[in-house]
Amino acid sequence: MAFNSKVSKELNKELILSCIKKEGLISKVEISRITGISLPSVSKIVDELVEEGRIIEFGVGDSSGGRRPVLYKFNGNFRYFIVIIINKVYMSIYLINLDGDVIGEDKIAIEGADDNDVIFSITSGISRTLSNYNIFIGKLSNICIATPGYFDYEKNKFLINGIPAIKAIDLHEKLSKKFPNVEIKFVSDIHMTALGEWTRIKNKSEKKRIVVIDIDRDLRENACFAIIDNGNILKPGRGYLGRIEKDMIDMADITTLKKNGYEEVGKLINDAKAKKAKAINLLTNLLNFLAQTIKHILHYVDPDSIIFHGYIAHQSLIEAVKVKLQEENLACDIQKSLLNEKATLYGCIEETLSNLFNQDEKFGKIYNVDFYK
Repeated sequence: MAFNSKVSKELNKELILSCIKKEGLISKVEISRITGISLPSVSKIVDELVEEGRIIEFGVGDSSGGRRPVLYKFNGNFRYFIVIIINKVYMSIYLINLDGDVIGEDKIAIEGADDNDVIFSITSGISRTLSNYNIFIGKLSNICIATPGYFDYEKNKFLINGIPAIKAIDLHEKLSKKFPNVEIKFVSDIHMTALGEWTRIKNKSEKKRIVVIDIDRDLRENACFAIIDNGNILKPGRGYLGRIEKDMIDMADITTLKKNGYEEVGKLINDAKAKKAKAINLLTNLLNFLAQTIKHILHYVDPDSIIFHGYIAHQSLIEAVKVKLQEENLACDIQKSLLNEKATLYGCIEETLSNLFNQDEKFGKIYNVDFYK
């Protein structure tokens, strides 16, 4: 019975903490009303949370008579977490508080780095970032690392990693030894990019399922796509959609774009309009690739919206793709990303906070699905 009582109290504690975080400023009476937990229990738990530093007193509220109630606020600076986004050229390290605010960031070049260099860059970068903001390592709760590649979320390891320098090492094991009391999670960058795009959509009721198609702005990474369904990540398990995911870079002819000096899609479009033969050929290939990919995505996934990210986030390109689709009597909502590089960061923040606070609407869950009709 004592064990059950202890478990019940901890569950109530997390429920009350989530309530305070969600509501902003709130009194004990309101917490009791919203959660259904008795006022004496709420009062005791709230006092404990204040003593622990997880919430703070923040003024008093209105009263219809009698004593004005003390208001409580979630303390976003009670703990912090780190988001690391890695590509083949550099890694970005972000320090985030529990309100989801970016406190600080650092960027470290890793092009040409070996295994040991990458490990050192990550560990020293985290330590330096914490030190710059006078944050003790004990206040770090989580590290979320996003990189390109095919990721097994159940085993928390990459099956195929897009970063050559860390293919041969068990990064999770090495970081766990350096930060033993910190939860470390790896995620696929395109999944977090898509989740980040979804979290910033205002009319979520109308845009429940989105597909993000991404080609890296520097034309260094593979073309790829990700599916978000009501805040959850859908991984195509098999079928034609899975083959598209595997073969996209060859279809997009990304390396040829870069070799011909078209590192900005706007320049490619302008040169094509100027009747330059090479540009016309490359743009035609890119349009064919995008139209073919979207055609099959529409058939298998039936999204509410498709978002172009990275290199292809250009309105003129989107309009050209729409025209090509209309030639086959196809239509869909296509938008360009407004978040650009920050989308991956926002996705990592959303996923980490969702796991930390067990939100009722928990986003970032991973589902393997087969898109057959």
